[in-house]
Amino acid sequence: MTDAQLTLICPPVRTNCFPDENPISFLVRLANLNKYPVYRWLLSGKGAGTINYELLYRTLLATDWAGYEQTVPELQAICALPNIHINSSRLRYCPLCLQEESYWRMGWQLKLSVACARHQVWLHDLCPHCQKDQSILKVDENQSECLEQLANAEAIPAPLSVLRMQQFLEEGLLNQDNPLFDANNQPTMVERCELMVFMLKWLGVGEDLAKPARKKFEYVSGFQDKAIQCAEALFSDQSGFWRYLQTIHLFHASYIGIQQKRLVYFYREFFKQFSAPSFQSLRYVVENYAVMNLIRDITEKHTLFTPNAKKVQLWYSFQKAYKEYGIASSVLSRVITDKQVNVHHEYAEKYTKSSVYRPDLEKILPHLKRLIPASFAAQILGVTKAQFSQLQNSGCFKFEIPPRRDYCSTWQYSQPELSAIIENINRGAAPITTACLTISQIMQYQIQGRIEMPFLQLIKAILSGQLVVRKSDPQILKIRALSIDAEEFMRWLNNLRPTPEYASVTEASKLLGVNEEFTYQLVNRGYLHHKIDSRNAKVIFPDHIRQFKQDYVILSKLSEESEISSAKIVEILEPLEIFPVDHNNSYKLRQKLYTRADILKTSLLYRYVQYLPE
Repeated sequence: MTDAQLTLICPPVRTNCFPDENPISFLVRLANLNKYPVYRWLLSGKGAGTINYELLYRTLLATDWAGYEQTVPELQAICALPNIHINSSRLRYCPLCLQEESYWRMGWQLKLSVACARHQVWLHDLCPHCQKDQSILKVDENQSECLEQLANAEAIPAPLSVLRMQQFLEEGLLNQDNPLFDANNQPTMVERCELMVFMLKWLGVGEDLAKPARKKFEYVSGFQDKAIQCAEALFSDQSGFWRYLQTIHLFHASYIGIQQKRLVYFYREFFKQFSAPSFQSLRYVVENYAVMNLIRDITEKHTLFTPNAKKVQLWYSFQKAYKEYGIASSVLSRVITDKQVNVHHEYAEKYTKSSVYRPDLEKILPHLKRLIPASFAAQILGVTKAQFSQLQNSGCFKFEIPPRRDYCSTWQYSQPELSAIIENINRGAAPITTACLTISQIMQYQIQGRIEMPFLQLIKAILSGQLVVRKSDPQILKIRALSIDAEEFMRWLNNLRPTPEYASVTEASKLLGVNEEFTYQLVNRGYLHHKIDSRNAKVIFPDHIRQFKQDYVILSKLSEESEISSAKIVEILEPLEIFPVDHNNSYKLRQKLYTRADILKTSLLYRYVQYLPE
């Protein structure tokens, strides 16, 4: 008899099942009506001693008096799930449902069921009387006192997003405006369960771990918070899934190495496990997030990514960057050294991998491909070496590369930038008047010795519209050949007041809010750039101070902004191997100074650094 097909024995007293009733619940009710001690007395044949929901469903469906031909479609889909997605015997329940009809709903047996969509409340796992879980296999006599108490458990409202997730899990129901799923191409029951398990598992990734461990979803109270996060990711607003990816990527990951490994493991697992067309929209978001945040090459070997992702990736390796953009490796090295591009270094025992931020490199690429020495730059502008030096010291050039050993022995400048300066000076040029002087004549006979940095002030007056350049021939472009009306020039010169835009070291210390000695240390050690004026004094221009604030963070200022003591900030940074810039110097600065890029890596201090002025 044990090898025969499983059948349901017809008892003296019979009843019909409910449309969404758990097959075991129906058998237990039937056993109770007939005073049988166990429901298995009703079964005969192979499988009678095991819990196999799919087999039980087929057996009951084949029994004409059981009523299973009238059940809802979801019942068959849940019964057909692998055991890994079902609580075989332990009961999970909705107290309000039990108050209406005392039978066990099959949807409750899903391991990831957390709410009753009908009554909009959380499901329970434990008896409110004894605080223990209950088995659906036993008849009422063995646990009658507890079973009577289940309907009296507290009904706790569940969030709307959780209710939507429960409807999606059980029935595949979706809002029409949900951009993450295609209503015409919905995931199967198995796929929905696997998606929920995957997302909940990754929300449980441990601190500074690259990937999560296996998770057990035994009790709703044990993963309720993560269920809410998962529901918010898929069923709240259009940015919910993006926020979920940010959590997976950055939460409890204190350094970039772990963040990158975690992101790689996540997208690899997601792409391999959810390749069906029904997950295309989710794959698209995951790919976009990975492309924006992966600090590595995405090459033809990375077959999980679409061809478009490989085109729009934001980071290139050092080798790929100089080859792809056709520049010398020495030029790119220099750009990185001068902090003209954002770069990430991955240190290993025997090598260092560098990745370059593409948007930064593309921004300066026209300049890199057309570099010229300072002498040639002066010829293009049509100025003397001394005049060019005034422009250089004033910070007039946004793109300039100083000389360095093993690279170039002279200053280098961008030809496109020089052409733009010439174009700006010549824009709006007017015809000459009867009393015009060339700029060469003005510099030689009219202005020398009368004001500080005369050529620089003259050029600024032209660019600001205080003086109008004039020329007889449109082909005249170089500065020395341009003319200015003599009367206009003298009027400007007589009204001119010495208002230099640069600051002394003492004045710079007040602008930075630090003492003068510390400012001199910053200047002398090269942290705060400066120029030398005609009196051989050190002067600091606004661009110098702006660059310093972009590159560095003074500990005392960070402490003021964050309201965290300096000592506490040092305690936070040292375990992350973030040290002051003079960490390895025996002669220390008067105050602790950190690179802004290092502080931005910390999750705790990141938001405070953003508010510090640049």
